[in-house]
Amino acid sequence: MSLFRRVAVFGVGLIGGSVGSGLKERGLVDEVVGVGRRSESLEAARARGLIDSVSLDPAAAFRGADLVLLAAPVAPVVELLESGLAAVPGRLLVTDACSTKAAVLAAAGKLDPRHSFVGGHPIAGSEQRGSAAADPDLFRDRVTVLTPTRSTSADSLARVRELWAALGSRVVEMDPRVHDRILALTSHLPHLLSVFACLAAAPALEAAGRDFFGSGFRDISRLAAGSDEVWRDIFLTNRDNLVQDLETLVRLVSEWRSVLERGDAAAISAGLKEAALIRSRLLRKERGGASES
Repeated sequence: MSLFRRVAVFGVGLIGGSVGSGLKERGLVDEVVGVGRRSESLEAARARGLIDSVSLDPAAAFRGADLVLLAAPVAPVVELLESGLAAVPGRLLVTDACSTKAAVLAAAGKLDPRHSFVGGHPIAGSEQRGSAAADPDLFRDRVTVLTPTRSTSADSLARVRELWAALGSRVVEMDPRVHDRILALTSHLPHLLSVFACLAAAPALEAAGRDFFGSGFRDISRLAAGSDEVWRDIFLTNRDNLVQDLETLVRLVSEWRSVLERGDAAAISAGLKEAALIRSRLLRKERGGASES
């Protein structure tokens, strides 16, 4: 039984394409309209069966939609929300899938009051890009965070919750500022560390070639392959939290430099054991129902 007659997805990449294909595969929607800036990428998504039709005009595509999902990078989502969608007649139920919430919700506050907005973030991304990586089961057994505010209607929240639950997510609600603080530590800082690892390794790659890079470097560098547009917007819209975390990182780097300079084997061993214990605890929690960022 369909949950929605017509869903418009703005940004048919990994997340948007996975939502479209997940809804279609489960028979939860009659029509998925893909909305974007490049007809080539939209047609590729349609050829894969992720969406039913394409549009380069958001106002036209959103007209008559039961649900609008904004799954593009943060900057174009904010730009669209700040325009107020005033050109779209009737009422819209709008949600998003952005990795930072405070900036998106601030922009959503400028929406025409006819429309309802529910902030959302499925914690299910990867370093893969575009609709070619879309997976109808991407959200199964993953957490999706919803960030309702005092102005969010109970009916709108229930419908967006139903969307993500139908795609297999465990849905939780969270204050948007708390969300951004937590994700800075569990997702955004790790991505930045991956970038640092690649930048630091560049001289060795040039001097010795890739044969000398082992599995450890492949693991830590994986995240750096993500979309620069997506991550640029994430870093900029969560920069206050990231700056705070970088201050902690600078302190840790300074402490470890001192430990290494004096050859303190006991301190090195203690730090390594503490990190391994923390990771073990995190993995136990993950097996108990939480999801990775």
